[in-house]
Amino acid sequence: MGLPGDGAEKRGQSGGRGRPLVMILITGGTGFIGRHLVARLAAEGKRVRVLARSEVELPGAELAPGDVRDLSAVVSAAREAEAVVHLVGIIREAGEASFRRVHVEGTRTVVQACREAGVKRLLHMSALGARPQARSRYHRSKWQAEQLAATAELATTVFRPSVVFGSGGAFLPQVRQLLHAAPVIPIVGDGMALLQPVWVEDVVSCFASALEKQETVGQVYELGGPETFGFEQVVDLLAEVEGVRKSKVHIPAALLRPAAAVLGRLTTRFPLTSDQLTMLLEDNVCDNTPMRKTFGLEPASLRDHLAE
Repeated sequence: MGLPGDGAEKRGQSGGRGRPLVMILITGGTGFIGRHLVARLAAEGKRVRVLARSEVELPGAELAPGDVRDLSAVVSAAREAEAVVHLVGIIREAGEASFRRVHVEGTRTVVQACREAGVKRLLHMSALGARPQARSRYHRSKWQAEQLAATAELATTVFRPSVVFGSGGAFLPQVRQLLHAAPVIPIVGDGMALLQPVWVEDVVSCFASALEKQETVGQVYELGGPETFGFEQVVDLLAEVEGVRKSKVHIPAALLRPAAAVLGRLTTRFPLTSDQLTMLLEDNVCDNTPMRKTFGLEPASLRDHLAE
């Protein structure tokens, strides 16, 4: 990885061009961003191991069975790794999978596993909007997880992406479903809350590059695309691409809150939880200058990928 004293030259296998084949452990590697990152790192000649709760088809990776909250499983998976990329996260709680258990306790386990397995490098996925006094429990739990990662006496880099779009993602398909599901298109509130969608390939470029850049250690990078859009603007852009011509109706958030509080907990058929409703009404934007300068990329625009 280019980090001094990491022992990669001794532990890594020789690649085709004479450089060591670094082994990276990824938690959350079977998810949307994880699959893209596995493909990128494998293409770069790195050995990739993915902690997975079940057998899945994941070209380019070896699977290590286990759950992110099982310390012994994570320690076993982290053996031989030069770095751990911690991507595990949920956007909606279900059963025992709460924000605290997955984000906070899961990160605590990963940090402890790094210590026990002798891994010094940690890349941690947080979320744009993570802060201690956030109104949403999702963002508060992401902040708490960040603090565990950042204070772990590891060589840590934290990433906070805005909403991520791309092949296999949920963001644009959810908007498409909104367009086609009813005679009119529902818009929560005034639809003006700003998003800064970032392409999944730009996100994984930042992760892959950070593994090679010593200057990223100890840093927090907010990841966002080149443009900001109000939610209603995203709906309008996608409706144009899809050829959907329907009236829109604005639904006051106050009318949705009781239903989201009850139905959002009971069934995934209801599209919003209380937390998601709160976040949908907040701006989710950043200054992406550090991202562009550090990783040498100009992020792709949502407009360029709507048709995908």
